[in-house]
Amino acid sequence: MVTVIPRLLGVVVLLALTASPATADTRLPDTRLPDTRLPDTLVLPVPGATQVQDPALCKIAGCLPDRLLRSVVPGPVQSSEIVTVAVRGDGSVTDVTLEQRLRLSGRGDYQVRERGPARSATSLSDLDPPITKFGAVVWQGFSPGSRELAAALVLDAGLEATRLPLGLRLSFTPASGGPPQPLSPEGRVAGKGTVTVTLSNQTAQPAVLPTGTDADPAVVGALLDSLRTVSQAAAGPRLPTVGAALPTGLAVQGLGSTTGEVRVPLRVTGTVHLAGTTGTLTGPGSTPGDRGGSILGTLSGDVTLTLAVDGPGQLALHLNVVPALDARLLAPPEQAPTWARWAASGPAQPARAHALQQLVAAAAVGARAASFSPYLGADLPGTGSTSFRYQLTASPIADAVASRQTVRPLGIGLAGVALSLLLANAALLWRRC
Repeated sequence: MVTVIPRLLGVVVLLALTASPATADTRLPDTRLPDTRLPDTLVLPVPGATQVQDPALCKIAGCLPDRLLRSVVPGPVQSSEIVTVAVRGDGSVTDVTLEQRLRLSGRGDYQVRERGPARSATSLSDLDPPITKFGAVVWQGFSPGSRELAAALVLDAGLEATRLPLGLRLSFTPASGGPPQPLSPEGRVAGKGTVTVTLSNQTAQPAVLPTGTDADPAVVGALLDSLRTVSQAAAGPRLPTVGAALPTGLAVQGLGSTTGEVRVPLRVTGTVHLAGTTGTLTGPGSTPGDRGGSILGTLSGDVTLTLAVDGPGQLALHLNVVPALDARLLAPPEQAPTWARWAASGPAQPARAHALQQLVAAAAVGARAASFSPYLGADLPGTGSTSFRYQLTASPIADAVASRQTVRPLGIGLAGVALSLLLANAALLWRRC
């Protein structure tokens, strides 16, 4: 099962035009017609944040001119982000905070612009926090050769609810009967019954993707090997994109396009734990325990877990979510150890076309994942990672701001504007890693 689900438009059959040799006299030149099929350039999917926005269109749309300004840094930046999401007893989002750490290299002025929005910022270092002008986040100053920036940002929970990659739904059904009901905000379970936990991948997006009927297997194989290495990483480095580990385009034959859907697989780990009572967690990707269970899997649709609770108690839910590439979808065919070995075996044209589509699909996943990592959309050179932590809590202060430093309490900006996003129904892809 693949992350990109295309509706193939068709297969173009390429015919080579040849003529018979003129005579048996080998001293005469070869009179066969040359292959007139010129390669086309297949442009790989590009992250939306990297596409240059037309100022005229921005003016028509009414967006702020500040959104067109780009970041300026003296060198590569290593960034680390933890987005902590607090949810109510029904799974709805109450608070979203972001712990952000940027390590700048190089000497010179810097101005890091992130599209936000953020309600407020608190510094996690001796330096001033970023400016949150008009909701955007702006870091600015001078780097003497290296500089570490760190802040805890309070985001608008109403705006972020539909932008977050994972959605949660929680309910409790009493053993005595009756309709399902939400848990209390802090996760209290009234008595014996069943807690239902539904996880939803919210990353789906319609897309028009390029296709080709043939490409150099050595080039495609080398890129697929690099993507496969990333997919096997234990913790969430940002996925390769065009301009960052992937080329802009490839020479192909039979250039075309297909419509489909792009969905970013989410690597989900965590626990569902009970205090004050016992119970067993069951469902795809779960490992049961006497007080709940653990979760380990890759999610590309929806999955429902059930927790049989033996009596009144307290539910604690902690999930860590990272955008990922599914390693199983990048495995070389025919039990080849690597894509390079596959390419060297002289694969037939249908196999080469299929490998090209796997590469396009993975590039599309990386481009879509750029909407979530970096989470606020900074256009910075360098490396980084973003992870999302979901938890049940009644506290307006999320754990994401906890660090080795003493953090001052954050002011919470309450928001009441909710956005809705209609997504196409997606097939379930949830298997144990």
